[in-house]
Amino acid sequence: KLYHIPILIEDINDHRPIFPYKTSPIELHISENSPPYQSKLFIQQAYDQDQLDNQKQLKYQLKNFEKNFPFILEINDDLSNRLALVLIQLLDRETIDSYNCTLYVTDTGGHEEKLHMKIIIDDVNDQSPIFDSETYSIELSENTSINTTILRVHAYDADIGLNGQITYDFTDASKQFNNIFSINNETGLIRLRSSLDYEQRSSYIFYIEARDSGKEIRSSQTLINITILDENDCYPIITFRFLSELNYNSTNDIIEISETYPIDKFFIQILVTDQDSLLNGQVNLWYEILDEYNPTKNHSFNLYQIDNSTYFLNRTKSFDYEYQQKYYLKFFAQDLNPKKPLQTIKYLTINILDENDNIPQFLHSFYHLSVYENNQINTILTKIEAYDSDNGNNGRLKYEILTNETLLPFDIDSDTGFLRCLEIFDREKRSYYHFEIIVRDYGYPISLSNKIPIEIDIKDINDNKPTFEHEKYNFSIEENFPKLKSFGIIRATDQDLNTNLIYQIEKETKFGIKENGEIYLRDSIDREIQDQYNFIVTVGDKLFQTSVSVHIDILDINDCQPRWINPSENRTVYVLNKDVISIGTNILKFDAIDYDDVANGNGLISYFIENKYEFFEIWNTNELILNSTPNIGEYRLKIYAQDHGKTIQYATLIEIYIFIGDNHTNGSLFYESFSKMNSLSSIKRIILFSTFFLSIIFILIFIICIVIIMICRYKKQKYLYYIKCNHQQKMTMIESRLTRSSSNSSKLSLEDLHQKHFIDHSSSPSYTGANIYSQHHQISSIIQPTQTTSDYYSNSSKHEEDVDEWTDEQQRLNINNNDTEWSIEKILYPDWLYKDITTTTATSSTARFPKKHLNTSTFTDFNSCQTFATNESALSSSRSGRRTISSNSQPSPKQVRFGCQDQIRSYPHLNTTIRQLKTGTTTTISNNEAHHTFI
Repeated sequence: KLYHIPILIEDINDHRPIFPYKTSPIELHISENSPPYQSKLFIQQAYDQDQLDNQKQLKYQLKNFEKNFPFILEINDDLSNRLALVLIQLLDRETIDSYNCTLYVTDTGGHEEKLHMKIIIDDVNDQSPIFDSETYSIELSENTSINTTILRVHAYDADIGLNGQITYDFTDASKQFNNIFSINNETGLIRLRSSLDYEQRSSYIFYIEARDSGKEIRSSQTLINITILDENDCYPIITFRFLSELNYNSTNDIIEISETYPIDKFFIQILVTDQDSLLNGQVNLWYEILDEYNPTKNHSFNLYQIDNSTYFLNRTKSFDYEYQQKYYLKFFAQDLNPKKPLQTIKYLTINILDENDNIPQFLHSFYHLSVYENNQINTILTKIEAYDSDNGNNGRLKYEILTNETLLPFDIDSDTGFLRCLEIFDREKRSYYHFEIIVRDYGYPISLSNKIPIEIDIKDINDNKPTFEHEKYNFSIEENFPKLKSFGIIRATDQDLNTNLIYQIEKETKFGIKENGEIYLRDSIDREIQDQYNFIVTVGDKLFQTSVSVHIDILDINDCQPRWINPSENRTVYVLNKDVISIGTNILKFDAIDYDDVANGNGLISYFIENKYEFFEIWNTNELILNSTPNIGEYRLKIYAQDHGKTIQYATLIEIYIFIGDNHTNGSLFYESFSKMNSLSSIKRIILFSTFFLSIIFILIFIICIVIIMICRYKKQKYLYYIKCNHQQKMTMIESRLTRSSSNSSKLSLEDLHQKHFIDHSSSPSYTGANIYSQHHQISSIIQPTQTTSDYYSNSSKHEEDVDEWTDEQQRLNINNNDTEWSIEKILYPDWLYKDITTTTATSSTARFPKKHLNTSTFTDFNSCQTFATNESALSSSRSGRRTISSNSQPSPKQVRFGCQDQIRSYPHLNTTIRQLKTGTTTTISNNEAHHTFI
């Protein structure tokens, strides 16, 4: 059998919505004059292949649009399958010509699709052309050539297309100027069509219209203002006008004026005209005086300009017939054309009529006098001199003082002009006088006069003391006030002029005063040491001196810590018997001091307990009170004494120990506590042990040094003892000297060395040796060492460092006090070591050996050594086998050095003796040479 089984395929949401547009974004158009809420842009809805998502189950949302987006999304409920964007506000394409947005659609399964849209605003002709300027104004010369482009007008239209295409033309009312000007309809260029004539017309005003090409034509207009500029083609004209009282010959332009004509009155009016305009019609007028006798002389004429065309001429001083009888004036009138100015010239002759016109003249233009105050009465200050060129009474003068003051302390002789003072002046009351002196002649019928200003300064002398502004100065500063900073000023004044006031502080070093009177702190101050200062400030000029008292209060700052008085020591122990004391008993009254000021709280002290116990309490009376029955035991109280400073507070801590027991308490109960308090602290122990160990180390070092010294002495004693045992023959003193190492060295005689007393070479270790002298007998000792001694010394270079340095002064003291005084030489090298040494006289030596002169030039060159002996046979026998010491060899850094002495003993242990034995050379020296020999 066949069964028909229907199989239903259930749909699942596996498709996303799709907009029915081929491209994205899509463009939508709307006119800019569309009315809001009535204009819509329709959009096709999206579709979904899934059955589950029908059209009503798709959700739409508008996103990604500007802030002022003028559309809203409208979703239709019918089956029109369209969406709409509804316009909600007016559009203006000239402001915004397009909008962008995105439409999102989402199905029930969350699949999303978007559609980008661009809304373009279509233009309408709603904008009129607008000119760049409402008015165009230009200036044209009347000589401008034809077809010259004189102006370009320009307008813009915010519309596009034909709506923004502009054409230019004259308005109907301005077409009358078509024959003079022309305009390009497209570019707006205006050209000159015919010639201009300033004399016929000086300006042109007309309108230009700009129209667009839209269906509904819109237009605008602008004003054209053209001013015609005139050319300079007219010469200036000069016209003279005179007062009727003056005689004037218009034919020759001659005028007659009395020499007494007033100087403040104009005698001629000058008119200048020019038919041209602007600068061409503006004229400057000036004049020159033609004087063939003195062409550079200023004749005091003054030309006043009233307006652009009117001038007046007058004199700044009166005419003088006696000085000059005629003037020739040459006037120039020139327009202001900057390129080719036009000029007119006209002459004027002035004849002066003689009058009594010479006024008195002073020798000086003014007098500035000075007189010291405290003067003498009737002192002559000066002589006022004037002269008059007239003769007779017209030249006779008299002087008078002209002033508005009722009492003027001056007088002038009317005939001679001597000016005197009538009283004693005081500059501090009045320092300046000003008045005038008038001089008159005796002319008839008019008497002429002149006056001169007189200024008299009363000069100052130092006759006043300096004065202070106040009788006393009070200042206050804090004790931490910085040094060298000013805190007040003392001002003094002196009525005298140019006084240099010098301020000084007397007997006070804490404060200083500057040149301007400012007081400053020179050294630090402490209110706790001194809370106020009183001193005197003096001010003086070079003659007078004034003083004033100054009081300075030192204000307190909280800079001191409380200091305990009771208890005076930290960790004070108090033992109480609670069976004896009662509640309320005063155990201890605290007392501390703070050197700060109590008034501001810095020195006010309060007390409190840090570790409080219930049976101890500090009352307001600063007493430690037992307020309840205490327990037996040890109590450690930390008490603070604290001040009441406002900005900063200081507190000082003190500890007390209170041991409370009863009648049955054994004293050993507190023994351990006492032991702990009395035990040394760790720091003290460290210091004590460190000091002990350092002392032990110093003692050990001292012992080691003593041992080393004893060992050195033992080695020296042993060395000397060895020498004694090996010397069996007689020995003589040996002289050694330095040999010359170079032939070019300068030579120094023994006599010169003796005169110089053997220059001390102690500061220079390069010179070593010994001076051997004989005072009571001649020196001719001979040392004849055995072969054993010689062998020993040949290997004894290692002993050279054991030789001590012997100074001249020590050796001299040793010789003079050989038997009574102690010396290191007697200890180290006793005389018994050399008791077998014998000496012979130098006379016998010199008899057997010839005298040799020692060359001492090597004293200053090198430290070579050469020994001399009196045994000639020994010299000859040892010549073949002796060892030569190089002249360039340097001496040992430690050698025996001897100064100038009367007598010295020969010690065979010396370094020079060792070298003698090495060389085997001996030489004989005389008695005289022994005093000048240096080894």
